[in-house]
Amino acid sequence: MKENKNRDLAKRILEEIGGEKNISNSTHCATRLRLVLKEEDDEMVQSVKKLPGVIDVVRKGGQFQIVIGNTVDKVYNEFSELTGGEKKEATEDTKKGNIFSRIIATMSAVFAPFVYVLAAAGTIQGALIILSQIWPSIVETGTYQVFDVVSWSPFTFLPIFIAVTASKHFKTNTYTAIFANAALVAPGFSELAQRAGAGEAISFFGMPLSETVYTSTVIPAILLVWLLSYLERILERILPEAVTRLFTPLFSILIAVPLTIIVIGPLSAAGANVVAAGYTALAVSFPALAGIIIGGAWQLFVLLGVHWGITPVILANHEQYGMDTFQVYQTIAVISQVGAALAVFLKTKKKEVRSVSLSAAITGLFGITEPAIYGVNLRFKKPFIIGIVTGAVASLVTSFFNSFSFVYTGLPGPLTIINTYSADHPSSFWGVLTGTVIALVLPIVLVQIFGYGDDAVEEAADVPSSTTETDVVGNN
Repeated sequence: MKENKNRDLAKRILEEIGGEKNISNSTHCATRLRLVLKEEDDEMVQSVKKLPGVIDVVRKGGQFQIVIGNTVDKVYNEFSELTGGEKKEATEDTKKGNIFSRIIATMSAVFAPFVYVLAAAGTIQGALIILSQIWPSIVETGTYQVFDVVSWSPFTFLPIFIAVTASKHFKTNTYTAIFANAALVAPGFSELAQRAGAGEAISFFGMPLSETVYTSTVIPAILLVWLLSYLERILERILPEAVTRLFTPLFSILIAVPLTIIVIGPLSAAGANVVAAGYTALAVSFPALAGIIIGGAWQLFVLLGVHWGITPVILANHEQYGMDTFQVYQTIAVISQVGAALAVFLKTKKKEVRSVSLSAAITGLFGITEPAIYGVNLRFKKPFIIGIVTGAVASLVTSFFNSFSFVYTGLPGPLTIINTYSADHPSSFWGVLTGTVIALVLPIVLVQIFGYGDDAVEEAADVPSSTTETDVVGNN
């Protein structure tokens, strides 16, 4: 019988965290198994860290985050089978931690399951950009136009994706959530909102209909599902059992959708746009400062596991302006950590370190930096610091080119820099390309000069590490 390493790892994790009875909730993102535990301590962290296949453990945002790598979805599937994942998702877990921790946990739970879908759509858009430059007349063909529509469809109907994941997070009926959010992005409603925005008097419950359009929006869709979760529980308590299956979704829709259209949607959309506008004002007035802050600090947000919290701001920028600078600096920050891992590969004489650093650098090409951060750069400390410094420097240089990302990228990295190209902003792509070169080359130069932290003793002894490199490689 073939050995199932993913199931074995899931079993070992379950044993070390105290079994099924200690789990309030379980989910995963691109590289992490994210658990909400009833009890946890430092000893548990250390025991899980030592498991073959685990890169690191992070306790943040009320979650016990186990960094595994690219096979996390397979481990999660095995873990769910062992714990009865659907049953666990029905337990009370959303009230752990302070309000900031709960917001970050919500953003992670909502976006992580479909981030690769958004990344795939962004890749199609990037390919169309390349084709349009090589073959300009292709934009007039039906084939190009169909694929253009295909590539934009996940963003147009983003609230429906959110309905699925948010309903699981907030423990409410998924199909009711889809119904509610589908109503907001229905072409007929968008047309009504646009007519209201053009000045036509359209009344809804005696009030002027807001001009807010909900395609591509984030916060209104999340809040709508959150509201549904409370309405559903209230209605199930007060309605007779004989009619609850019909009238719970019926009354939920009749209450939640109008409330969203009249109050929640316009206010939350405006709030997200204000935050996005605030960042945009910083990026426009002080682009160098924005570049230094985001390019230098972004991987610290990844390190803490709170990076999903910025997603609504980025999407609001794209929806409001059709472009965004935040992902430009995100991209440079990612590439800087890739460059640092590559620098270790070129500098080290240890076979195991070469293996893990090369594997981590390759994974980073696809915008996933956890293997590089935890498996290499943080382990030796110097490369991580060099990556942060390089990210700030490279983003500073990029800021001088007035660069933008014109397509939302789920996983920004070296392969998505084409999404910064626009014929109307020719300097944008060259700025990011310049920053990319700096982000890749500067860490190599700095590591060659200053070393990476462990290379000074390599010739004296081959000291074993507390992290098993071969296990990390096996997850990439």
